[in-house]
Amino acid sequence: MASSLWYLYEFAKKKWIKRFIDAKSDKSSYIPPERYRKVPPIVKFPERCISCGGCKESCPAFAIEMEFNSNYNKKIPKIDENSCIACANCVEVCPTGVLEIDKHRVETEGLFFDKPKYSNLIIDEEVCVKCGNCERACPINIIERREGKYVIDMALCISCKECIKACPIENAIVVVDEKTLKEKIDKAFEIRNKKILGKLEVNENVIGEIPHIVKSLCVDCGICKDVCVGEIDLKEKKVVECVKCGLCIDVCPTTAIRVHKPIIPKRTDICYVIDEDLCIGCRICYKVCEVGAIKISKETKLPYIIPELCVRCGVCARECPVEAIKVVKPEEAQEAVKVRIIEDEIIENIENDLILYTEKYGKVKEEIEKLSLKKLKEELRRKVYEENRRIKEIKRELYDKGDNS
Repeated sequence: MASSLWYLYEFAKKKWIKRFIDAKSDKSSYIPPERYRKVPPIVKFPERCISCGGCKESCPAFAIEMEFNSNYNKKIPKIDENSCIACANCVEVCPTGVLEIDKHRVETEGLFFDKPKYSNLIIDEEVCVKCGNCERACPINIIERREGKYVIDMALCISCKECIKACPIENAIVVVDEKTLKEKIDKAFEIRNKKILGKLEVNENVIGEIPHIVKSLCVDCGICKDVCVGEIDLKEKKVVECVKCGLCIDVCPTTAIRVHKPIIPKRTDICYVIDEDLCIGCRICYKVCEVGAIKISKETKLPYIIPELCVRCGVCARECPVEAIKVVKPEEAQEAVKVRIIEDEIIENIENDLILYTEKYGKVKEEIEKLSLKKLKEELRRKVYEENRRIKEIKRELYDKGDNS
């Protein structure tokens, strides 16, 4: 761990890393705060609990478990007093004030603290389908849409992971914990040392293409830049020079620097289909679909969903004003749109043929016009030539008559 800390302070020197590793990484994390007594917290207001699990995620001693309580018909925290270190992380992180540490709880209200937690969550804008499920699932409303993309307020997030449960895409919300961060930092520290000492063996073309940086995931830690044998511009979030060794990808703690990440739906056992008898043709579903899974039929002018492209986010069904979109099995959805897909392919082929015919006709017409113009010019030149020749002959005849007289 010493090497990791040295790397953090000597190379990165970023205050965010200190907060990123642990929101309570200053002295208060190991010196008991004066505002708390050295007693374990209690579940004083279980009726307020929303079963988010934020307290469990914030506990550095793993002293909290969420257990179902039949009296309240929900999961509430159960604290192991023998394991509790009375750090008060759980008290601070609880969004509804369920937990209490004696009478000193009141003294913490109104103070500004980053919420303590073991894991940090970041939305990957490259694979996010912008369905908004995470925003609606967040129990403390700290996810919002900014400039067309969803963002988690990391300072206030309690890492309950309700957003991950609601997200329809695999790994669209990246989880970065202390263990992962430490491993990446240690690895980067080792590579940098070899690089400085000239002992780093670099294998080129290990990856197939030059990696790119996903801005929403990049936290400007600089680890990728430290191990890079080429050049990375973190200000512009761009890889400038690259030998495709993949070292930057190996050490990035948030997977911000990468080659490619596919959009993989979590569910494939269901799909959505549009009931044309109920559809009013408003096309709201077509407008809100961010993955291009909804097409407009060239025959009926009504929308239909392509199962292979659908990510099962449900935003189309949610936004439909007449509830014309239903959940069915994938094979039913495939059967329902089979005719529409075939119709569109036929019409599209006809349209392409017409476009091709029109282009060919236009080219032929243009060639004819060019040829006609060329022939016209040639005929004009011929006539001018013949007329000039006739005039010369007349002049010669007149000249000859003059000499004879």
